[in-house]
Amino acid sequence: MFNLFLDFGFPEPLNAPFSSGYSVSPLFQLAFLFAMKRKFSDLHCHNHMRAHFHMQEKEKKFTRKGEFSPWTVIASNSKKKDKGVMGASYSQIDLVKCWNSNLRLTFNSLYPLERQFVQGMDPKIKEDKWYHFVARGILGDTGLRRDLLQTAYMRIPDKVVDYFQSDSYDYWESLNREKDFVLLDSGKRIKKNEIHVPQALFGDKKAAEKRAKNEPESYVAENACYRIPKNREELLASLADDSEITMVLTIEGAHSIGTDKCKYVQDISDRIQFIKNMWEVPVFFITFSHHFDNHLCGHAHSIPGMGKVLMSQKKHMNEGFRRNGKRIIRETLGLDNNLKRDPKLGYRILIDVKHMAAKSRKYYYEMVNYLLKKGDRIPIIASHCGYSGIHTLEDHIRCENLEHDDYCDPKHKKFNAWNINMCDEDVEMIVKTRGMFGISFDQRILGITKEDKKLDETRTPKRNGIKIIWENIDAILRSAYDNPKLSSEQKENVWKCITIGTDFEGLIDPVNPYPTALEYELMANNLVFEIEKDRKDPANSHLSRFKSREDVEKWVDDFCYNNAEAFVKENYPV
Repeated sequence: MFNLFLDFGFPEPLNAPFSSGYSVSPLFQLAFLFAMKRKFSDLHCHNHMRAHFHMQEKEKKFTRKGEFSPWTVIASNSKKKDKGVMGASYSQIDLVKCWNSNLRLTFNSLYPLERQFVQGMDPKIKEDKWYHFVARGILGDTGLRRDLLQTAYMRIPDKVVDYFQSDSYDYWESLNREKDFVLLDSGKRIKKNEIHVPQALFGDKKAAEKRAKNEPESYVAENACYRIPKNREELLASLADDSEITMVLTIEGAHSIGTDKCKYVQDISDRIQFIKNMWEVPVFFITFSHHFDNHLCGHAHSIPGMGKVLMSQKKHMNEGFRRNGKRIIRETLGLDNNLKRDPKLGYRILIDVKHMAAKSRKYYYEMVNYLLKKGDRIPIIASHCGYSGIHTLEDHIRCENLEHDDYCDPKHKKFNAWNINMCDEDVEMIVKTRGMFGISFDQRILGITKEDKKLDETRTPKRNGIKIIWENIDAILRSAYDNPKLSSEQKENVWKCITIGTDFEGLIDPVNPYPTALEYELMANNLVFEIEKDRKDPANSHLSRFKSREDVEKWVDDFCYNNAEAFVKENYPV
């Protein structure tokens, strides 16, 4: 895409297609936008999250207004978006943004909110830090003060917060409601979406019309369609049709199955089978762990800063698999007690290792390696991660207690070294199983520290931009090429194993220039520039495959879309 700038004599931009300081005519900008044909995919995001959170407890009201749909846009705080701050008060990847950004393959993750986000703690002497006691004293365990905080922080209506705090809130029931919501308009072509402006001062309709007029890319999709494929045949047909978004369903967190309320492991097993046999569409993969104890396996440390004041991840954090967890992950993969495929256990739901503690990943990889030797390949998915700069899982386990907010790897001193990220051993497993590494757009996960933010105030180029994304991709490539355990063929395979996995709508603090899906094209063009610059350095032998800018463009297309499409085609259930 940068060839347009070269042909017209413009310098290659660092941060935006039209921010070089030169005067670019509206006609040129229009021609540029029409020339954009790059397709995008996202391995981990939540396209329906804001709409569902906002409307789920007022379904009748929104249905009466014709707004109860995954297509409905909940109006955003555009000032927060422009500043690139945490995506709590603005929408990052709703379906309208997907449509207008040419996102044509989305792995949409269902996620019943973990109740620890909206409930207080009961700190214990000798176990908890002093700030937990202070937080409880100021905010209380439940009640108005905590409700107000969560409503302001997460932009969720108070009535919905009350539901999440209530005894009637059930993960399993919520998961099924969420699934039903995203299925509402699957396969339907809408003429135009609806817009809801919360607390509109002069009427919702007038406020919606104003948003649509001022920001059409963010608020208006016309003649649009998404489809959740019921089988591989429907998947292939949908992928071949650029007039619709192919939506693949995933689940974030095994807690979603209701592991906290199931008395017996058989109940959890039955629910896995219910998903496989009774749901109208398949689940492609499940992010097995999340932020808190799921009663099956250990979760990695994930909550930084002030978040740890409001909630504790301590229970079973950084631990290994429990006995019941070993059974459930096996059955999720369709394996019997002897680790053999069992048709009675249904199709294989793949496992995403993001959020899984290093100690639990160690056990899971032992099983995967055993099966790989037997000819049963289970691709490892790390759907929305960064590179940790750590060598092995054992190194991660040994350094768990060092995971303060800006803890970086000792070797490179620039990557987030928490065990929530992927080390060289993880990269090896992803490559040799032909899995997929989704690059998160969360600046903290990628390695942006407080010091980086301070330095970025004056330095050029800024690290909090395409530089941090390319540094993580480049480190993954180098990790594979430097690994003596991988064959030459496997090392080349790494190029097919990396894609976008933003975690948009997951309340992340995005890399500054790319706060929403609408900045995908900008990111892709910037990435071409970064790779093109580095490939010309003879020291970067791992980039020798690129002989020209066109070669770089082709791989950026692979990263943005083709790799994910090939992966889902190969592994989607029949």
